[in-house]
Amino acid sequence: MTKYFYNSYIFRLTAPPLFGILIYLLILMFFDSLNMLTENFFSREVLFVISLTFIFFEGNRLVIVILNKIYPVTRDLTLRIIFQYISSIIFTILIVSTFLYAYFTYIEGFNAIRTELITFNSIYLFTGIFYNLFFFSLIFLNKKNESKVNREKVLRENLELELQSFKNQVNPELLFQSLEIIISELHRDNKSADGLIGNLSEIYRYTLDNKDNELVSLKEELISIIPIFKVFKAKFDKSFSLDINVEDRVQKLNLIPGTMQLLLEFALSENIVNEYLPLIFKISNHENLLLVNYKLNKKLNKINIVQERLDFLIKAYAHYSEKGHRMWSNNGNRYFEIPLIEVEEER
Repeated sequence: MTKYFYNSYIFRLTAPPLFGILIYLLILMFFDSLNMLTENFFSREVLFVISLTFIFFEGNRLVIVILNKIYPVTRDLTLRIIFQYISSIIFTILIVSTFLYAYFTYIEGFNAIRTELITFNSIYLFTGIFYNLFFFSLIFLNKKNESKVNREKVLRENLELELQSFKNQVNPELLFQSLEIIISELHRDNKSADGLIGNLSEIYRYTLDNKDNELVSLKEELISIIPIFKVFKAKFDKSFSLDINVEDRVQKLNLIPGTMQLLLEFALSENIVNEYLPLIFKISNHENLLLVNYKLNKKLNKINIVQERLDFLIKAYAHYSEKGHRMWSNNGNRYFEIPLIEVEEER
C-alpha cells in the first residue's frame, strides 16, 4: 500500500500544487496582507512556492526510497523513524535554504533574507513532520492488516487441516455396529448379508472419493446416507425410517462432505431405537436452509463419541456461511439447521 501510494503519479502531480498554494497562503499571513491575495495569486512567487513544494515532496520521497534500500522498515522500526526524520530535516533545510537564497538573491534582488529563511524552513519542516508521520501511519496500518491477514490465514489453514481430518475419519463405532448387523444377517439370510456388505463398502467409498473435496452437492449427500440407512434398517426394521422432503432446486447447492452421514450417525448414537421408540429421521428444507429433525429418545449414556466431530462440523460451517450450522432440542425433538452453500462458477 505505501509503495503504491508513494509511487502514485496522481499523488505526485496533485499534492505539490495543492500544498504549494496552502503554504503560499501561510506565507502571505507573515509577509503580506490577505487583501493582496488576488493581486499576487498568479505571480511568480506562487510558481516558486509550488516548484519548491514539488522538489520538497519529491526529495522526501527519494529519501524514503533510499532508506528503504539501506535500512528497511522490517528491521528496527524505531531506528528507521529516527533516521528518516533526521534525513528529512537535513534535506528540507538544505533544499529550502538553497532555493530560497537563489530566488531572492538572483531573481528578486534581496540581500537580507534571514526572516524569510526562518519562516520558509519552519513551514516546510512542519510539513515534513506530517509527511513522514503519514508515511509511518501507513506502515503501522499495513502491519496491523498483515497481522490480521496472517492470523486469518493460520486459522484457515488449521481449519482446512481439521476438515481434511474430519473427512478422512472413520467412526469405529459405526463400523463395529455395521459388522455386527452383517454377521447377524449372515445367520438369517446370506443374500441379504451380501447386500449389506455392498452398502458398507459404499459408505466408505464415498468417504474416500470426497476426501479432497471441500464441498459436495446436497444430492450426493442425500444419496450417501441411503447405504447407512439400509444397514441399520436391517437391524431395526420398521422402527427406523427415513423421510426426505427436499426441493429439487436446492439439491444443486453444496455442503461439507459427510455432513448427512454424521447427522444420521449422531441420531443413531444418542437414541434408543425399538418398536416402541421408533426413529424417524426427517430431512427437509426452508429456502436455502437444510432442516433435519427427529424425536429424542435419549440413551442413559451421556457420552456420545460422535459429539466431537459434530462440534467441529458446526465450527466449519461458521467459516463457510454467516448463518452457520445450528443444533438445538425442543419439546422432546432434536433439530439441525444447515446452510446450503451456493458456489459461483468462474467465467
